[in-house]
Amino acid sequence: MIIGLCDDDIVQLNYIKSLIIQWADNNNISCDIKLFRSAEELLFEHSVSFPFDLLILDIQMGNMNGMDLAKKIRMVDNHIPILFLTGLTDYVYEGYEVGALRYLIKPVKEEQLIKVLDGVLLGHIITPKKYYIFSYEGETIKLDLDDIIYMEALGHYLKLVTDKRIYQWKESISNVRKALDSSDFIPTHRSFLVNLKYVDKINKTDCLLSGGMMVPISRSNYQLFNRAFIDYYRRDLQND
Repeated sequence: MIIGLCDDDIVQLNYIKSLIIQWADNNNISCDIKLFRSAEELLFEHSVSFPFDLLILDIQMGNMNGMDLAKKIRMVDNHIPILFLTGLTDYVYEGYEVGALRYLIKPVKEEQLIKVLDGVLLGHIITPKKYYIFSYEGETIKLDLDDIIYMEALGHYLKLVTDKRIYQWKESISNVRKALDSSDFIPTHRSFLVNLKYVDKINKTDCLLSGGMMVPISRSNYQLFNRAFIDYYRRDLQND
C-alpha cells in the first residue's frame, strides 16, 4: 500500500506514521508512507497523478487547508480514499463534497485509525487492482493497468498509450513488461506490448485495437499472441 500523509505539525506527522508502521508490521503488509509538511508540497510533487491507496490530510494547515487540497485532488482523481484529521467538526458537511472516507478528531486514537486502515485494506482484497507506477517529467504517475492500451519501444525510449494520453520517456520495454506483473500484456512484435483487453481482431501481420489503432504482429510472435488472444476471450466468456 502507498499512503500519503499531509500535516504541518511534525509531532502529529510522526505519531500517525508510527501508528501506520505498527499496523502494517502487525498485518505483514508492505506499506510505503509518503510524508508532506504542507498542501503545497504535496501538489508540487503530484500535480498530475496521485499514486496513493489512501490519503490522510490534516484540515487545519497553513495557506492551503486540507479541505481545499482535497477539492484540487478531486479535480484529477475521484477514487482515492481521503481521511481527514481535524480538531474541529466545522468541516464535516463540506467533506461530503469531496467524498471524505471519514473524519478523525485529534488527538487521534489508535483503534480508530486502525479501523480505517483495515477498511481500506479490505477494500483492496475484495476488489484488487493492479497499477503501473513510474516517474515522468518530475511526477510520479499511477496508471490502472486496465487503462493502458499498448506500449511501443522507440529506440531507447518507450511510448505508453492510454485512451486519454500518450507518455514517452527513456525506458526499456523489457523492464516495463517485468514491472507490469500481468499476463494480459503480450508482445505482438519485439517493439510492441499490447493489452489483450483492447484487441478487436488479429491476422498474421496486424493487430486491430479498439478505436481503430493498428499494431504489427511479427511472424515469430504470431502463434504466441494468437493463443493468448483466444485464451483471454475464452476466460472472459467463462466469467460472464
